[in-house]
Amino acid sequence: MDVGIQVLVLLWIVLFVASLQWARATSRGAGIVTWLGMTVVSWWIEFLLAFLVLHTVLFSLGREATGIAVLLTLAVIALTPVGWAYALRHWNKYRSIHG
Repeated sequence: MDVGIQVLVLLWIVLFVASLQWARATSRGAGIVTWLGMTVVSWWIEFLLAFLVLHTVLFSLGREATGIAVLLTLAVIALTPVGWAYALRHWNKYRSIHG
């Protein structure tokens, strides 16, 4: 695994933990900032991984397989904000019940 990807994953984890702790201590609007931050960082990592995967598929399996991989990549990118909204909403409900 490339060192740059490892650094990005580490940055994503640190940002996730810090944003959850920050949202805990601030107002309701912090949830939107947390969602936006996590979505942007996730998109950044997804675009980098998609670049590597799509080129690998293109040069090893051909154009048809790359077309399918592009559609799957677009689906993942489109569902990222929804996934983070669900995860953060679930986290907030859990935190409000269990303190």
